[in-house]
Amino acid sequence: MKSIIQDMKQNYFINAVIMVILGLVLVIWPHILGVMLCYLLGGALILMGIIQLISFLRGERLGLYNKFSMLMGIVLVLLGIWICTQPRIVLSIIPVVVGIIVLLHGLMDIQYTLDIKRAGSTKWWIALIAAILTLVVGLLLVFNPFTAYEISMILLGAAMLYDGGSDLVLLAFSYLAQRDTDRRIREFKGNE
Repeated sequence: MKSIIQDMKQNYFINAVIMVILGLVLVIWPHILGVMLCYLLGGALILMGIIQLISFLRGERLGLYNKFSMLMGIVLVLLGIWICTQPRIVLSIIPVVVGIIVLLHGLMDIQYTLDIKRAGSTKWWIALIAAILTLVVGLLLVFNPFTAYEISMILLGAAMLYDGGSDLVLLAFSYLAQRDTDRRIREFKGNE
């Protein structure tokens, strides 16, 4: 039974150390995760395109579908190459899309704020502040997408650092508590 608990503690320790290391990597180099994901996505698209092209060259399909297979293969390979060679652009597209959605939401919030004011609420200005903040966040995402992405990665890294660090602290306290319990058991057995 003790070996199962020791294995659990060892796995818990390894997971905590991995979380701390990944957290440090994201805090120090926030762009690295996104770039790695771009390389993986680009590589997968290139592989899918090559499979499509091989299928075309083998002539496994006939007619229009065969030509579509060739076209799809070329598009996938080119898209994969572009993603691998331009990860910064790819990473900046995601926050821009989210930023546009947030901007639209902020504009809707302004309309709701005006409706609240027309309804006679004296606290309409609180909704206006929230709507303006939403617009500011949307503008930040649209006009400075890579910074927004890096901030997100740094926050994710900080969260991982905290999670792994707190796990290591808990393991240390668990070790100290176990050591204290073992000492008391030895003392109790010595007094018998």
